[in-house]
Amino acid sequence: MNKPFKMLTIAVAGSCLLAFTPALAMAQETTAVPIVATSEPITAVPISAVLPDTQAVKVTTKVIEETSDLLTVKISVPVISGMLDTSYQDQLNASIEDKATKNIDRLKALAADDQKSAEENDYPFRAYDLNVSYELTADGSTAAKGIVSFTVSTYEFTGGAHGGTAVEGYTIVNSQQAAELTLEQALGEGGFAAANSAVRYTISKNPDNFFWDAITTFKIDADHTYFVDSKGIVNLVFQQYEIAPYAGGIINIPVDATTSVGPSFTLSTKDLTAGPNGAHFVPLRKAAEALGYTVKWSNKTQSAEISRDAQWTSVTTGKNSYTINKMAPIELFAAPKLIQGSLYVPDEFFSKVLHLDVKDNTSDNSVTIKG
Repeated sequence: MNKPFKMLTIAVAGSCLLAFTPALAMAQETTAVPIVATSEPITAVPISAVLPDTQAVKVTTKVIEETSDLLTVKISVPVISGMLDTSYQDQLNASIEDKATKNIDRLKALAADDQKSAEENDYPFRAYDLNVSYELTADGSTAAKGIVSFTVSTYEFTGGAHGGTAVEGYTIVNSQQAAELTLEQALGEGGFAAANSAVRYTISKNPDNFFWDAITTFKIDADHTYFVDSKGIVNLVFQQYEIAPYAGGIINIPVDATTSVGPSFTLSTKDLTAGPNGAHFVPLRKAAEALGYTVKWSNKTQSAEISRDAQWTSVTTGKNSYTINKMAPIELFAAPKLIQGSLYVPDEFFSKVLHLDVKDNTSDNSVTIKG
């Protein structure tokens, strides 16, 4: 991605309605949490915005610990200070603490019901567990483009083989009239397309770490969890089971210059069938699905529909007529053909119809498709 992510002009927002879910019990204050910059190389163009000089916010931790036969609580609640908009800051901190209180009460009630049911039905009851931590990822300073961003990780055990963790991200513009920065604003124009490409890129690099159909079924919408790091890079957060098994944990995917180019897929000579003048026929489903396209085959019409995001096209066996998004059809060097029960298309279908990058690798006669 060569152009910078652009933050839109943000109007005054009301109070920040957080979905944070820790608890409040016996609390104590600890010292300020230091802000540590990572030494990783910058691989993305940061969010661009014209903002006044701002100082880094400070975060202290309110530690909440409680142990009973119903519930064990260990929580680190972030308490933010130093924002330019102190009214917004106060509302933010109050909201976090209020949600904390409600969440611990919720789990206590659930645990009490479970304990009663265990006694009545003669099965062992295990105390519930609540563990919450946070991480400040952008400190609101001028160097961070005036963005305050942090994540809150909430682990809950309510019985069963194991508990589960959920992560929430909060991103705020540290200005005189602070406001939440939406994902759309953080990504900028064309950002959702870049975000989709980033997810497909990440999945294609290690497909065995994800659900088999994750590359074609994942979803990103305006409410998707994200955070901004100290370099201004938007990181998408995927919860447990969202695109990978439980063992995959929480998955963070940066939308940067490397990932936003999208996935790539290489077909070896055994996958290809020779066409005229050094061209190739490519197995449509194998290549398209590896690149995040959905392929639907109709046995009745001997045709296939191919779609990804806003792209849509269809091809028909034996018909040298190719369209994209219902535009005027074009001809390629050949029509699609069935080979041993699989539909093959010319390699230029991916470049001229789907507008992807197709490269012939002369070293081993393979073909790589990117985008």
